[in-house]
Amino acid sequence: MDLVHDLLTAAADDLGWQVDLDQLPVTCAQVPNLVLTLIEASAAHLAALAGARILDDAAASIHDLMAAGQPTGDWEAELLTDIGGLTDTRQPSNDRAHRRLIAALRALQSEGATWPPQPGAPGHADTADRSDLAGALAGLGLHPATTTDAPRTDRAQTTYRVARGEHRLTVTVHPDDGDTTEVHVFDRHVLAWSATFHPGTPQSVIVAAVRRALGTATDALPAADPS
Repeated sequence: MDLVHDLLTAAADDLGWQVDLDQLPVTCAQVPNLVLTLIEASAAHLAALAGARILDDAAASIHDLMAAGQPTGDWEAELLTDIGGLTDTRQPSNDRAHRRLIAALRALQSEGATWPPQPGAPGHADTADRSDLAGALAGLGLHPATTTDAPRTDRAQTTYRVARGEHRLTVTVHPDDGDTTEVHVFDRHVLAWSATFHPGTPQSVIVAAVRRALGTATDALPAADPS
């Protein structure tokens, strides 16, 4: 059990959650599928973190070598490009592992076996924060529409949208992922720009980014109807 305890503690701590390890055998007897899902999600999340960090360290090592002024060849640049490409291709899988762990922790919260981050802790975003964000986005002309393509959790993701001419801007909030927020700007149907704001990002930063993106995307377009 020490291995399981270490695994769950490390994964939960990374997200600011807590797991009642003392009651884990009892919880497993009551809802074994949920506990096994949490163990598997924790392992996948930590593996994704380890892979991302070793790639970052490898890239930093090559950067240091090149910055040291030592003789270098094309192979260093090629390696750096390969590492960057591998990092990019692995990111969607890493994001899925992150989301799956959040969903597994939330599933056991209703059983009293896990606790989310405390208000004010990194990764925590309470209802008031979400409400304030919705109001700020409404002031910029974005209106919500709940989507159905979110992971199956107790709350679906919510997307706020505004369209002017052939330009469209969306802001998607993922409650199952600590209210991670994604901003996308589309030119016709082509993604022109995007940004992801992780749990704990101040609302003012998100709103400022949306305002700038909206201004850039609609520079040459007529203003939205204030009514």
